[in-house]
Amino acid sequence: MKYPFLVLLCSAIAATAQSSASSSSTDINGNRLPGVSSVSSDHQITEVSQSINGSQVPLEQASSKVLREDSNGKVVETIVRKFNQTGQLVSTERVVTEEQKRGSDTTTRTTTYRSDINGNMSQAERKVVESTTQGGVTNTQTVIERPSVNGSMQAVEKRSLVSQSAGDNNIHSDETVYRLSGNGGYYPALREITDTAKQGNQTTAKTQHYEQISGSELQLTRQSVSTVTKRPDGSEIEQVNLYGNAVPGNVRENGSPLQLFEQQIIDREKGPGDTVVQTLSVRRPTMSNPNTLGPVQKISETTCKGNCDPKKP
Repeated sequence: MKYPFLVLLCSAIAATAQSSASSSSTDINGNRLPGVSSVSSDHQITEVSQSINGSQVPLEQASSKVLREDSNGKVVETIVRKFNQTGQLVSTERVVTEEQKRGSDTTTRTTTYRSDINGNMSQAERKVVESTTQGGVTNTQTVIERPSVNGSMQAVEKRSLVSQSAGDNNIHSDETVYRLSGNGGYYPALREITDTAKQGNQTTAKTQHYEQISGSELQLTRQSVSTVTKRPDGSEIEQVNLYGNAVPGNVRENGSPLQLFEQQIIDREKGPGDTVVQTLSVRRPTMSNPNTLGPVQKISETTCKGNCDPKKP
């Protein structure tokens, strides 16, 4: 499922100039409800939300700084502070990311430290991502470690991703996630295959999601088809069709094909001043009529000012 506000938010985190984004949702009666807002400046971003008494309280604050940068790579430290609904600090994370480049190969080591209820920091996760590119094929291997029951770090998940490009318009990627089993080995838990094709002003991405169910082989459980169409004025509209085992509330028979359970319509347009307005609407079938999409319903609206293009850091 798409989360358009997060897309705008992530681009704002990377921006050094000031950026801002505000989101609102719509209830079943069409009334507008305030959502989460964010402001970023000088490698710091703050998310705020409206509390039950109407005041603005922080939800999360992230600040980053470059500890080292040279021709071989760089080291970045990010401090993430999370708050509860009253604005009180509840946890702090320190994330240190070291990136090393060797020609077309890249190794990224990320270590996350997390505070406990007493404020003491301890190592919560280590992740190593090694990426090798030869021609149009990129092979990426990921190992994720977390503390075991005795406190030592243990590899709990491995990922293997192969991405192959055919020119500038077609990309095929295939990623398998292996997780640690009770006997100490690793089993394939998830697999995701995505084919992206660009033609003219349209980009289409088809993703198939496989899962292991009850110890069986990987089975196709979800699928999404996204089509982004760019308009001459620079705005764009995206339609995402989501398919699953069954429409929520209905039981799927074994061997039956995937069903369309949601269609998302994401419209991004230039607003007044230096803003981008992004509207999310959906169509969903009902339990009584699972084979037909219902009317369009507006879900949320996000307004971003500054760096609103997720493709431009």
